Amino acid sequence: MDRRTVGAALAAGLLLCAAVLAALIRSNRRIVESVPSPGLTTAAATQETTTDTAGTTAAQTYIIGAWEDKLAVFIPPDTAPYQLFDIYLDTLPMEEQQKIREGIIVNDERTLASLLEDYTS
Repeated sequence: MDRRTVGAALAAGLLLCAAVLAALIRSNRRIVESVPSPGLTTAAATQETTTDTAGTTAAQTYIIGAWEDKLAVFIPPDTAPYQLFDIYLDTLPMEEQQKIREGIIVNDERTLASLLEDYTS
């Protein structure tokens, strides 16, 4: 084969790969958009780790919330659970269920561990 034919075949292959990649990205976006909301408020879902003026990273923000009526931990901005527990919300007091469904913002691992221990024991 001559150089022109090889170049054309290579270009066609690259275009095909680009089209497949674009279709996969579009498909993945639809899947992510259709994932049910974990029951977090907009304010809670937008909390993120911040960087101060000295350039050091602040403590990680976690959200204790609900996923398919189970206790879950989220790390914003992810909407999929970071941790999922086999604790059904209906086994908890009604007031706690409501707090969890709204999303409990936790700014450090020690507090997160303490709250999770309370809910799972």
